[in-house]
Formats: sequence, C-alpha cells, structure tokens
Amino acid sequence: MTAVTTPPVTLPPGPLALGQILHEEPGLRIRGMRRDDHAGLLAVTTDPRVVRYVADGSVLTPDKVSLWIENQVGNYARLGYGTFTLADPADDRAFGWGGFVPPGPDRRPQPEIIYGMERARWGGGLGTRVARALMRLAFERFGLQEVVATVDGANAASLRILAGAGFRLDHVEEDAAGPVHVLLADQAGWLAAGGA
Repeated sequence: MTAVTTPPVTLPPGPLALGQILHEEPGLRIRGMRRDDHAGLLAVTTDPRVVRYVADGSVLTPDKVSLWIENQVGNYARLGYGTFTLADPADDRAFGWGGFVPPGPDRRPQPEIIYGMERARWGGGLGTRVARALMRLAFERFGLQEVVATVDGANAASLRILAGAGFRLDHVEEDAAGPVHVLLADQAGWLAAGGA
C-alpha cells in the first residue's frame, strides 16, 4: 500500500485576519493569533525550558500573553504579518508560536524570525517544518527581502533548524550571556535554492 502525503497548503497574499489559516500540513497549522489562544500560549510560555533562549529567558505572565496577542492584532493590521499561532489541525489547539518581530527602535533592521513550541513536540523535525513554512510565508506571501535570526550559541537545536530553513551565519556577537549567532536568509537566495 502506498502512503498518501498531503502537500502543504499556503494561502496567497491578501489581508490578514485574526485566526486566518496561513499554512497547513499534516500535524501543523500556522494561523493568525486569536484572543482565545491565551490559555494555550500561556501554557507554552510558562515552561522555563521552552523560553530558556527566548529574549531574557523569563516565563510570561498572563498579562504579558494578553499584551502579546493584542500587539499581533496591531501588527496584522499595520504590517500584514507578525507572530502567529502554531496549532494542531486536528483540534486547532495552540501548541506554540512562530512568526516575525518587525524592525523597530531597539530591534534589528530586518524582520526577525521567532518560534517556540511545547516540549512534547520537540525532536521530531517539526521545528524545521515550522521554520521552512515561515520562510515560505516571509518571501512568497509577505514579500520580505531579508529575515534575521539571533540564536544563543548554546542553542544547537535552533542553529540546526535554521540552517535547514536556508539561514546562513552572518556573524557572532557577544552579549552578557555569551555568544549570539546572527543568521540571515534573503529572498533571492531562498528562491535560487528552490525554497530551501
């Protein structure tokens, strides 16, 4: 018996709505955040191992998760992109986040890819699938020209995931916690490589 695989579905450009599905494949749905994602996102972002390498490594409070969701509502309206919910297509339950932090004061000059998911989903290749899907959205839907990633030097898993999604090392910076790898991916290189 031959296994049937379902090709990923990525929607064409257009206005972004709360909860809108942007990408779907077996075991993965990337969609706009919704206010009812609060409980799922809070569960993920209060796990110290999940957020260890995110920003300052602090878990989020319920108020910070609410603010994060509201900020995405603004980003969707203003920029057409932001951070999205990672959900299971079977029940649409939020199990993580992924997307892009827009450029701004005290930030990188390029949009920065971010992602994280509950530990139960680690180690099976889902992180690479998420990163590849996000890069496809960045370059083919949102029209971004370049995306940056900053990765703690000790986070070998994210370095592997991003290499598999078409990122290359640009340089290494030092901060108070140690080396930070700055990686870049650009639209021209992505398209030339056939979408990583």
